[in-house]
Amino acid sequence: MQVKYALLAMLFTVTPAYAQSGGMAERLAALDLNRDGSITRAEAREARLAAFERADANHDGYLSEAERNAGGANGMMRQGLGAADTNGDGRVSRDEALAAPYRGFDRLDANNDGVISSQEMQAVRRFGG
Repeated sequence: MQVKYALLAMLFTVTPAYAQSGGMAERLAALDLNRDGSITRAEAREARLAAFERADANHDGYLSEAERNAGGANGMMRQGLGAADTNGDGRVSRDEALAAPYRGFDRLDANNDGVISSQEMQAVRRFGG
């Protein structure tokens, strides 16, 4: 499964400006792992875990500041990952990353049913994704 660093950023925080930057609908479609036209919270979690594993270059279960800044990560990704460091040790553990709020998911799940439906994804496309 190909998960780009941008997906991780989208799962931590999604802002209207980010959605308008283009391509968000395509990134959302990539999260639909079973290709049923919707994205469940479990699929979002799986994508977040895969992105974490890709970013964890030394495979120690933590993202250091250097790993967070590697690979051309954008400012939103760095900010989102920094906020996930709940114990303040300067690195983000796998558990911290998975426990971080799914703000982007929650914003897109307009009816709060735990699923981003095809209709909710259409709203993203109309918005400029």
